[in-house]
Amino acid sequence: MPEDVRKDFLEASLVSIYSSKAAAALLRLSLQKLCKHLGQPGKNINEDIRALAKEEGFSQRLVKAADTVRIIGNNAVHPGEMNDEDIDDVCHGLFQLVNLIVSTAITEPKKWNDLYDKAPESKRLAAEKQDAS
Repeated sequence: MPEDVRKDFLEASLVSIYSSKAAAALLRLSLQKLCKHLGQPGKNINEDIRALAKEEGFSQRLVKAADTVRIIGNNAVHPGEMNDEDIDDVCHGLFQLVNLIVSTAITEPKKWNDLYDKAPESKRLAAEKQDAS
């Protein structure tokens, strides 16, 4: 997890026992920063998520996870959008969704690339050339 995202994520973890609304808002902020790390402008989280949805490797499940964090994080700080019990019920799941997005969009591709890079370079280049044909 990128350091600035991790900082907000950990803060959300610390405040979650006192305020699910505060934790949900911090997790939404974490997601917005994460979108920026994934190559998006980071100015409009909804547009960033939609752009990520069009990228290879960012499945519709991840889009739904990101939307869930965004929507609940937004609604947690707008009076009347969600009641406190609903936020309490889903807040723990938001942590899991942010972790899932980081794992799928950052950790797993890095592991695949690290393993691929260990293959002999001449063989990798030949395979890449064949794939490009």
